[in-house]
Amino acid sequence: MPAAVLPLAVRGGPPDFGPAAVVRDLLGRTGVTAAAAALLGARPSRLPAFGYVGAVHPASHGARGHAVAVWAWPVQPAAAVGAWATAGGAFALGAVLYVVRGTRPETGRG
Repeated sequence: MPAAVLPLAVRGGPPDFGPAAVVRDLLGRTGVTAAAAALLGARPSRLPAFGYVGAVHPASHGARGHAVAVWAWPVQPAAAVGAWATAGGAFALGAVLYVVRGTRPETGRG
């Protein structure tokens, strides 16, 4: 599982965005992808996580306030409690949806 060694790639980097932030982001993105697999299907399941993270990076530049840690969790420092809560919630929701519903069946189109 390559994702397990990904936090090692950022060792020695800035402490705010080191291994802990990578682990948090992996949890959150995994949850979003699992939820998307249950709701949209396996093929498009990567798109919501990719699109959200891609949109958050430019949108969060210069943003201030307490809610930023929640909606911009992928770009928050490792110590941001709200970011951890959001990523953990996304992981839990995605895991539950995936376990309960499984991957949405293909429609046969295509």
